Amino acid sequence: MIVSLHQPNYIPWLGYFYKIYKSDIFIIADDLQYIKRGYINRNQIKTPEGLQWLTIPVDYKYNLKSNINEVHTKDDLGWKEKHLRIIEQYYKRSKYFDDFFYLLKENVMKDYDTISDLNINILKMICEVLDIKTEMILLSDLDIEGDKSERIVNICKYLNADTYLSGHGAKAYNDLELFDKNNINLVYSDFQVKEYKQLWGEFIKNMSVIDYIFNCGFDIKKLFN
Repeated sequence: MIVSLHQPNYIPWLGYFYKIYKSDIFIIADDLQYIKRGYINRNQIKTPEGLQWLTIPVDYKYNLKSNINEVHTKDDLGWKEKHLRIIEQYYKRSKYFDDFFYLLKENVMKDYDTISDLNINILKMICEVLDIKTEMILLSDLDIEGDKSERIVNICKYLNADTYLSGHGAKAYNDLELFDKNNINLVYSDFQVKEYKQLWGEFIKNMSVIDYIFNCGFDIKKLFN
C-alpha cells in the first residue's frame, strides 16, 4: 500500500494531483504549522503578462505557530470575487471554460470556517472531476504523534502501508534510516510536467491545476501514465 501526505494547498499544481493519483491513501496534513508565503493561501495562473499570483488574505491574529486548520481567511476583503474575476478574465477564451468555471465558482463562494476547509473542499471537487478516486484522510483525525519522519513512519505503520511516496522537497529532512528500520519503502515522486496547450504564448510549467483543466479538460491521466 502506498501512502502520501501533503498540506492542503490552494488550487495546487499538477504534481500535487499526481502524488494523490499514485497513492492508495492520501493524508491531508491539515494540522501542520501554517507556512507564510507558501502555497497554502496562494498559487499561480498564466496571463498575457506572465505569471500572476492569486493570494488569499488570512487573519494575521494567527501567527506562524498556528496550525493550518486554525487559520481563517479574510472574506470581508472580497478576495473570492477578485480571484474569480481574474480567472474569468484570463481563461474565458479557453476551450473548457464553461465546463469548469461555474463549478469552481460554486465551491469558492461557499462559506468556510478555515482556509483548511476551503482548500480541502476545492481539492476534493477537483479530484472528483479528474476521476481520481484515492482515499483521503485528515491528519488531524489520526491522532498520531511524532516529529517529521517519525510521524510519517507511525502513520504508515498505523495504515499498514509499506511505501511512502514523498515530494522531492522533503529530501532535506526525510530520515531514510528510520524508514528502512521500519521496513517502509521511501520513494520520491517522478512527476515531470509534459507540455500541454496553453493560452498566452510559450508554455510555462508548474501552473495551478486549473490552467490545465481550462485548456485541456478533465482527462488528466494521460499526463500521469
